[in-house]
Amino acid sequence: MASMSGFFELGCVEAYETIDRVQHDAFGLGTASGTALAEIGVYQGRSFLALTALRGREEQCIAIDCFEEQDFNIDESGRGDLRKFTKNVRKFCDVVDGLLPTHVENGVPSFIKVIAGNSLDLKPSDIIGDGDAAIDVRMFSVDGSHTSEATLADLRLAEACSHEHGVIILDDCFNPDWPGCISGLSQYLSQGGTFVPFCIGHNKVFLSCAADAPTYRRAFAAFTRKNAHLLGHECVVLKHGWIATFHANDSVAARAV
Repeated sequence: MASMSGFFELGCVEAYETIDRVQHDAFGLGTASGTALAEIGVYQGRSFLALTALRGREEQCIAIDCFEEQDFNIDESGRGDLRKFTKNVRKFCDVVDGLLPTHVENGVPSFIKVIAGNSLDLKPSDIIGDGDAAIDVRMFSVDGSHTSEATLADLRLAEACSHEHGVIILDDCFNPDWPGCISGLSQYLSQGGTFVPFCIGHNKVFLSCAADAPTYRRAFAAFTRKNAHLLGHECVVLKHGWIATFHANDSVAARAV
């Protein structure tokens, strides 16, 4: 992943692994079919591939991006590239999973579902299906358009798609270039959002249902820097990640991470 463009803090892998471990041990998630991992705003795949590395053998991974349809990307928060995304996914999954060509569909491994388009136009059923065939997302990364309107809509969509013990991961909340992210989060919470912040770190805010928040916070105890409150909710604070926070839009940083 070192040569791949993107703004994912590699230190965040430990946070992802911690959440994955809690979901396996406390809630039995990821061990059978019926759950998935998903991301809105996959760019070239850097953070999405960190999710796929946690995939259980029967789980699906869902990538959502407008890719070349940049008219939807009104704030230009990241120009997705389907060709580069597909290339990176194929390369990474071949190394990690040793996938055979027969396991590839539409240029990507068959466990990956690619949804090209504007997330604001999607219904939950477009992502997780409906009826008896519907699945639940256990980890949902939200990193799409960074306007407050889009952030609010994406959080609501992620909530509707998530497992009751799932985690939503919101990027760029404290990046001064993208104040729409924290504004959208504030609106989501004030308007009845059922997922609440429990952790801040690596340029992201992690949310779960209120009942699960203490369980997730305890799991981070070994590498918590401090405790704090965000919009009225108790959170543990991890390392924040200087590259993405202060240099995410610099071309040098994009090549460096």
